[in-house]
Amino acid sequence: MNPVKEHFLEKAKSTEILDIVECITRAEDHGLLVEVIYTALKEMKDFPKSSPLLALQIATEDWDI
Repeated sequence: MNPVKEHFLEKAKSTEILDIVECITRAEDHGLLVEVIYTALKEMKDFPKSSPLLALQIATEDWDI
């Protein structure tokens, strides 16, 4: 794992941040990072009151990850 990512995860206190990192890592592992991020950003634009975590979770579900 990337040393910067390891340091971040060691210092992270918020479970929401860790859940976001998990969604991004899963998207990366499936080779769909750009698609998931784009879908999450579109979701946030369409539904501005949704959280970044919820948008990422919806995007990963949309891409069957």
